[in-house]
Order: sequence, then C-alpha cells, then structure tokens
Amino acid sequence: MHALEQKILAEGIVLSEEVLKVDSFLNHQIDPVMMQQIGQEFARLFKDAVVYQKVC
Repeated sequence: MHALEQKILAEGIVLSEEVLKVDSFLNHQIDPVMMQQIGQEFARLFKDAVVYQKVC
C-alpha cells in the first residue's frame, strides 16, 4: 500500500537492522484516514479468502 509506505518512510524510525519503529502513528496517535485505507486494502487483498473458525 503506497500510502502506508510513504508514512513509514516519512515518520518511521530505524532502531536497528531488525527494528523499525512505527508506533508513533500506528499505536499512540492512530491516523483514522490511514487506518481506513489499510482496512480497505486488507479487504481488497483478502476478499476471496476462506476463513475457518475453530470451535472449541
């Protein structure tokens, strides 16, 4: 998703080769427009996925 990639490039903080800190916009200060775009992209990508619910 292009918008998320751009947000990561603009606001993500590289802590090490293994850690990219994105909590400033995904956890602490949620961007509702960004979350809506992510949700729409997930829906598009997984619209044909079959989901099984495990019943205990």
